[in-house]
Amino acid sequence: MYTRIIWIAAWGIVSLLSFKVDCAGLLSNRGIHIIGNEYYRFFTGLLVHVNLFHFLINAVALYWVLYFLDQKISDVRLLLFSIVAGTLANVVFSCIYPDSQSVGGSPVVFSLIAFLAVQQLLQKELPRFDFRTAYGQWIIGYAILGNIPVFSKNLSTLVIHAIAFGIAFLLGAAGIKLHIMIGP
Repeated sequence: MYTRIIWIAAWGIVSLLSFKVDCAGLLSNRGIHIIGNEYYRFFTGLLVHVNLFHFLINAVALYWVLYFLDQKISDVRLLLFSIVAGTLANVVFSCIYPDSQSVGGSPVVFSLIAFLAVQQLLQKELPRFDFRTAYGQWIIGYAILGNIPVFSKNLSTLVIHAIAFGIAFLLGAAGIKLHIMIGP
């Protein structure tokens, strides 16, 4: 529950600050050619959203993913996992798009979707994901519609989501196999 509150509160605060300050200019992730020594942007780019709609869609998706994951793993582990996976996704994305600028919390959401998927594959004793539920329909709808390039107008949206999913899937599998990402 705290992971959800921390991410949504951080996104909300940055979104509110964006009305007064150019948060995208100050915090957005930048490609490896233009980041300079501002490596904090690999993380802070996860906090900035293009507009209120972008923020709300990511917040609702995060809510439903964590609704399913609640009490299957500790909040501290989920928070750290999502920070590491999202930040690593931004690092890789910045190398693929070295002259780009990107923002948004979707790498966090797609990282958690990947963890949900790897958990379903490797931890058979956990409750099964049900596509017929509200959380199931929201997550699947987000995963499909979230890859339509609305804000980027190119394939970079699909690329960052695929990177986040892939990194998190590998990290999640390793964490489960090493018993780091198991239990509350």
